[in-house]
Formats: sequence, structure tokens, C-alpha cells
Amino acid sequence: MGKHSRRKPSYLPKVAAGAAPLALLLAGPATALAAQPDPAIPLPLDHQREGTLDRGVGFSSEGDTSVLRGFLTSTERDVYSKDLGDAKVLAEVRRSVSETVETRDGVTARPDKVGALAAAKTAEAAMQGQRQTVRLARYGSVVAGNETKLEKTGERLTEAAIDPRTGVPTLVSEDSRGLRASEGTYHSVRPLPGVGVINETQQHAGGDLDRALRLDGGFSGVLGGVLEAGRSSGHGIDVGDFAAIGTTSAQHGVGRFKGILPMDVGSGVGYGQEHAFGGTIGPGTGLVTTAQAADLAQNGAGLTGSGSNTISGDLGIGEVVSAHGTTTTSLRGVLPTTDPARAGRVTQSGTLDLSVLGQPSHTGFTAGALPLEIEQS
Repeated sequence: MGKHSRRKPSYLPKVAAGAAPLALLLAGPATALAAQPDPAIPLPLDHQREGTLDRGVGFSSEGDTSVLRGFLTSTERDVYSKDLGDAKVLAEVRRSVSETVETRDGVTARPDKVGALAAAKTAEAAMQGQRQTVRLARYGSVVAGNETKLEKTGERLTEAAIDPRTGVPTLVSEDSRGLRASEGTYHSVRPLPGVGVINETQQHAGGDLDRALRLDGGFSGVLGGVLEAGRSSGHGIDVGDFAAIGTTSAQHGVGRFKGILPMDVGSGVGYGQEHAFGGTIGPGTGLVTTAQAADLAQNGAGLTGSGSNTISGDLGIGEVVSAHGTTTTSLRGVLPTTDPARAGRVTQSGTLDLSVLGQPSHTGFTAGALPLEIEQS
């Protein structure tokens, strides 16, 4: 964001740069324009392509375990550009693929343990992004782009051993899998240098599945999973040295399940959201944020719930005066319960920090019910 990002605090979330339908026109301009030649537009387009291919493998020893690590990363970048008088059109396409592998194999021979271990950890990722820019000399620019990512992870461990002193065998087997995807967009319109509107969005989703089994004279196991999704967005208005205003919002949800064999089973859901609004006008700055969170967990026949709401604000005028205040309301409880105090408890807390001409002061409190408790911080 150029000078603006150095001059003012940023209220936009860091999300992936992104593109819009303009990508369909510019991502493959050579083919599109060649099909409908226009004498007013000189051809061909300037095209630059670059790419990298990195790979490596290494061996090491960690005690009784041999470790093999390897990686492979491939990147590609295509840039199409053209000068059309005072206007310059630029389209960029980026792609990358990466994979990492780590394996561990070992044999243990000790007076208390004789066994073998095999483990592997893998991670794969793929990304594609596009970015289009139109600049007009002496004026501003229009930028649009998008980025998509896909990630997959996996872990596996198997260990078999026996205790020579007792003859009791042990078998451990663990497995974990994860998958995540995200997409972000970015749009910026600047009709004049230092003046413009910026919009960013991001969506993501992912999940994990874990399994573990153990045999050591008995049997125990764990099966668990998590599924989560979220989104965020940011919007900003920049009017040069006079003022800048930004707002962001984000929401996320999660569901989880965990079973511990042979009897215990638990599950839960959670939700959270955050919002922010702030800006600068001359020497004055201000920011207001809110956050809400809720969680409900089930274990057997019991339910545990919690929730909170937080409001925070900042206000300042140069080096003359600044103020920061926060208030939080939280609720938690357990059902069913024979103790009324555990069935529901509300806590209210707040702080206020004030600085005038470099002289700071602090005030804080915490109040709880039921039963009622007030504490100064």
C-alpha cells in the first residue's frame, strides 16, 4: 500500500492477494487478442516466464533411529505486460507445488526393551495465484487478483516391542491425516496516487482425523476428528494525507469428536467472530474491536459450556493524549450438576489505560457472580 502502509496502522487482515473476472481477459491475453486483432493495439504482448525446481535428500542418525528427509519444490511464474500509450497492462500467474517427506526407522535393544519402530511424516501443498494490474500514467491504478491453496498432511507410527524381564509385548499404532483449502481475493482501485478503495476476502476449510491403538497386556485406543471453516474480509478507504478508514470482520466454526476406547466418548462445537473498525483523521487515530466466542463440549452425560464477549477501544491525538479501554463478559457452566455455583458463573472485567502528555494511569476491575466477587486489578 506504499506510503500509506508506512504512515498509518493497517486495519485490513493479511489475506491472500486475489483476482476477479478480469482474470479471464488477462490471464491468457496472447490467445484472446490474437483471435481478434486490432490495429490500434500492437502485438505481441511481452511475456516473461521463470521457474525453479529445488529438491534434496539427507540421511542422519538419532540414537537408535535412522532418519531420512527429502523435499521437492517447484515454482512457476508467468508475466504478461503491454504498454498502450499512457496505460500499462500487467498480468501475473503464479503456481507452486511442494512435498516434504520424513521417515524414521530404528531397532532398540536394551535390558528393558527390545523392539522396532517405523514412522513417516508427509506434507503436500499446491498453490495458484493470479494478479492483474492496469496503470495509467500520472493517475492511479486498478489491481485485482486471487490465490487458491490446497494442503494435505499425514503422519504414521508403528512400534512393536517386548520387555525381556516380563515377556509382555507392546504394540503401538498411530495415524493422522489432515486436509485444508483456502481461497482469497484482493481488489484495489486508486484513481489518484494515495487515494483509493481496497477490499480483501478469504475463505478456508479443513479437517483432521486421528487414530491411535495400544496393546500392552490390555487394549486402549483413541479416535478423533476436527472439522473447521472460516472466513474473513477487510475494506479500506484511503484519502491521502487527510484520512484513512478501515473495517474487518472474521467468523470461524469448529466441530470435534474424540472417542477413548473402550468407554469414554466426547464431542464439541465452537464458534467465534471478530470485528474491527478504525481509522485516522489528521493527528487523531481510533480503533474499536469486538470479539465473541462460544464453546459447548459433551463428555458422557455431562455438558460444559462457555462464552465470552469482548469490546475494546483505542483513541489518540498525536503525542498529547491516548486512551485504551477493554471490557469482557464471560459465562461458563456445567450441566447437569448438583452444585448451583458450577451450573452457571458470570464474570465481568474491564480496564482503562489513559495517558496525558506522557503521564500514564491504569484502572481495572473484575467482578464475578455467582457468588459475587469484586477484585481491583
